[in-house]
Amino acid sequence: MWELICHHQYSWGTIAADRSPFHTDGFTSGVSPIAGGGLKFSTADSRVVIPRRNGDPWSSMRAVHVEIVASPLQAGGTVVDADGSFRISFEGLQNIVVEILGHTFREGINGVPPGASIGFQFTHDGVNQFTYGYGWEAVVGTGAQSGLGGGSPIDIPGAVPPVGPKGVWFGNRIGHTNLHLNGGLSSVKIWRADPQDLPKTFLGRPFTPPEVKCWGGVIRKIRDMETTDPECSAWLSNLIKQQQDQVVQLLGQKDRAVLDEFYQICAAYRQLWLGGKVGGPEMQDLMVKLRNWLKTQGILSIDDPGLQETLQNPCVAKLREAVGSIDCDPDAQALLKAILGLPNS
Repeated sequence: MWELICHHQYSWGTIAADRSPFHTDGFTSGVSPIAGGGLKFSTADSRVVIPRRNGDPWSSMRAVHVEIVASPLQAGGTVVDADGSFRISFEGLQNIVVEILGHTFREGINGVPPGASIGFQFTHDGVNQFTYGYGWEAVVGTGAQSGLGGGSPIDIPGAVPPVGPKGVWFGNRIGHTNLHLNGGLSSVKIWRADPQDLPKTFLGRPFTPPEVKCWGGVIRKIRDMETTDPECSAWLSNLIKQQQDQVVQLLGQKDRAVLDEFYQICAAYRQLWLGGKVGGPEMQDLMVKLRNWLKTQGILSIDDPGLQETLQNPCVAKLREAVGSIDCDPDAQALLKAILGLPNS
């Protein structure tokens, strides 16, 4: 599910090189290296800026996991500011603050000595669950001290928005440089929801040579349609995104017990799919269970008049005509019929 999109570990002077596959390098200003690793931030000009670029990973987040290691002094300040997506700050040495999806979360960290190394991490699952934890260690006098903190998951519904055009700043706040970090920053790691998770799962299914040929033909027909009818292709892509966003939004309104049911169904589906049991009775029964569960929870129903009206759009008919039948893959065809509630005969 997770894809590492940023890994800054400041051990090369003031160079802010990224170790993730995306090479989201930063530009430093007003910082100085710390012996043993890290950057020191102390003025309004102190910052590391990762600018937005065409095709960079910040344009699609949905879910996010962040890990930082910092050493704030008494004044605290901003650690990470991802434009319009999320922000992490220290309020002195009393609170760690996360702002995300219109919510402001504070965790008290009283008793942390100035200059202590604090490791903090948080996760938002892209639906409604925010989780966090932290630890700290310091040498005080002649002895070492340390502490841990964390808590129960917090409901913050929504999908994490993409990063805006001002990019990602470390050690400073966009538009409010008086709230810069006063202290040191050793490392930052950021993961997003892997946008290729579904395709990777699809390709993880065992395929026979005829099935490979079958799906190669389907994909080729879809790509041909993208070329010959770009307006319908765009409409279909938007429809899929709208349906996905609506499902996530409605799931985010459910309590933890209801969501656990959904995640259990998803885990069972993944296990059957990757195990090659695509069109068998277990998978068909699971699809019936999922279809009924979504309808009962008011999330998605094949019988919904609005959805049925949408499916009458000429672009849907064009897609069916272009792709044709998938009877070359009987297991996939059986699965599709189970999803749609059609008799498998």
